[in-house]
Amino acid sequence: MRDLVALSALPVIWTGYDSERIAESLADVMLRILSLELIYITFARKGAPAVMEVVRCSQVHDSAENRQAIGRAVAPWLSDPFAPISVIPHPLQEGTLRIASARFGYVGDAGVLVAGSVRSDFPSEQERLLISVGANQAAIAIQQRRVARLYAELTHANEELKAEISERRRAEEALRRSEGFLAQGERIGHTGSWGWHVATGLVYWSKEHFRIFDYDPQTTKPSYSLLLERIHPEDRFSFEETLNRAVRDKSDFEYDYRIVLPDRSTKFLRSVGQALVNPSGELEFIGTVMDISDLKRAEEMRAAMARERELFAQQRATELAKANEALRECLDALASVPELDEFLGQVMAAITRQLGAVSSMLRVRNFEQNTLSVELVFQNGRVMTPDEAKFPDCWRSLSLVEQRAATFLDQPTTVTRILDPHSPIPEALRFYLLGLGVKTLLIIPLTLGGQANGQLSFRFTEERDFDPEELEIARALATQASLAIHLTRLATAARQSAVLEERNQLAAEIHDALAQSFTGISMQLGVAGEQLAAKEGDPLRQIQRANEIANFGLAEARRSILSLRSNAIEELGLTTTLQRLVEHSSVAGRLRCDFRSNNIPEESLPLRIQHELLRFAQEAISNAVRHAKPTVVSVTLRWEPPNLILKVKDNGSGISSASLVKSEGFGLSNMRTRASQIDGKLDIQTAAGHGTSIVLTVPIPS
Repeated sequence: MRDLVALSALPVIWTGYDSERIAESLADVMLRILSLELIYITFARKGAPAVMEVVRCSQVHDSAENRQAIGRAVAPWLSDPFAPISVIPHPLQEGTLRIASARFGYVGDAGVLVAGSVRSDFPSEQERLLISVGANQAAIAIQQRRVARLYAELTHANEELKAEISERRRAEEALRRSEGFLAQGERIGHTGSWGWHVATGLVYWSKEHFRIFDYDPQTTKPSYSLLLERIHPEDRFSFEETLNRAVRDKSDFEYDYRIVLPDRSTKFLRSVGQALVNPSGELEFIGTVMDISDLKRAEEMRAAMARERELFAQQRATELAKANEALRECLDALASVPELDEFLGQVMAAITRQLGAVSSMLRVRNFEQNTLSVELVFQNGRVMTPDEAKFPDCWRSLSLVEQRAATFLDQPTTVTRILDPHSPIPEALRFYLLGLGVKTLLIIPLTLGGQANGQLSFRFTEERDFDPEELEIARALATQASLAIHLTRLATAARQSAVLEERNQLAAEIHDALAQSFTGISMQLGVAGEQLAAKEGDPLRQIQRANEIANFGLAEARRSILSLRSNAIEELGLTTTLQRLVEHSSVAGRLRCDFRSNNIPEESLPLRIQHELLRFAQEAISNAVRHAKPTVVSVTLRWEPPNLILKVKDNGSGISSASLVKSEGFGLSNMRTRASQIDGKLDIQTAAGHGTSIVLTVPIPS
């Protein structure tokens, strides 16, 4: 009796179970309650493509092979669940089984439950009752689940057909309210409803449908021809083709198209139709039409924004290319122009062109008189003296105290609006600039070692704002002017040989610090240009990468003002700094740079040697990228006591024997100089077309 009660309680446990899980649960319970040897349940669910099969064995491991053997053994009861109790050979081991069966399921579901036991008295009357009750309870649970599912489906279908059902069941007042709510919802959602009886041609439109198509519901009888009349001529043929196909196949359809209203305005619509065959076998369509004009405009706006982003990427690429070219020109000028005044003029010209200024002026600080005096003026496309520029004598020298000129030396950059009466510029000078049509003045102090030694000012004839990148590039170029002014002062205070040595040192420092960054920028912009031309890839990412490298170069330029040595090694260590240098040199899809090192005793390495090794690696990578055009550059740092060995190898075009003997190129000369300064041995292995391997061996004192 307890087992019967337990079986009766199973439907509560099975709430929410699917058919297969119900059958599995029943098999587990019956196997345990009746101490069965095996139980086999098969169930063909109505409408399901496959037969459900559940097998449980008390002593034998469940497997596909065992299931097939059991299925073959109980096959007579699968075709006739009311077959008499019988004894069969055990399908999986020695011995025999007594078999009892029961029907599993209702009409439309072919199912059988077969139980097997090794007991000779199986099944007793109570066991037969339990088997029958268990099968019936499972069938009831499965049927209840099916009924619940069908009820949910019918409920859902009932919700969809609520408007049609309510017309027949509700009073006229309720009907009007329902139609009012529907009309309000359609107005809010810009969605109209329609119906079409294909055989009779009868058409129904909701009020919102009339409004969307700009027809008067009071005076207009809806028809298929009125619908076609509004459809855009370019969309009319494809619309009819879509509708005819839906009629022919008795299928649902969805179509986006345009309509043209009497005022010549255009709307974008989306029609969705559902095919229905009524009890008489006649085809009808019901559906909705939605005004998606706002959605289409949003899509067009997104497309426009995408085009703007692409244009912005192209503009950024152009700006960075111009800035990179200006930096390169100044770098090359510092290494090649014999006269520093000429170099200063080239720096002024480069910044003026980069910023789009009409003219610029260089003032140099006189420390004895504490003044800023005009040194050079760039206007009309050339550099000239204050006399040539006809600059007023009274403003050629500004006192840092009386005329507040020191105000402009305390800030990294100063943007002054000439039209502003509260501008810190002396009033008379402000009126002079206004007379020249100048409206904006950008002032950049020239500093070295924390001390201002002059300033550059740039004139604009419009109210001008500046991007942070523009100011950073201008400051980077101005630092080179600061270095040039410093070199000029060294020339007046020391012998010419000392000046040349100092100049070469500064030039080499700038070359090492910036050349690598400029090369990286060029390669990144080259990749971005190719991607923009091919309209694939991610050019913005390449431009962002170029911007990151530019920021790195700008940081190095600022470092050159404060100190001739980088503090990156003190902060990160030699190995990490070299690794970052190599990583910054890689260009996706064009140049892969690798770095390897073993256990380097950085604590015992003199700081001076670490700095020279870093600069040496910068020079070697820069030379390879600029001159050899490799695809792979490998940098290796090895510790082989008592020597530290730095190796830079590339697969580029190599160096000709003649160039190698003559040490042509600023980089090779610098590398030989650096190697000799730290008692290093430089070995260059190269051949035209076979790459280059540069090995620097430095003895480390114990």
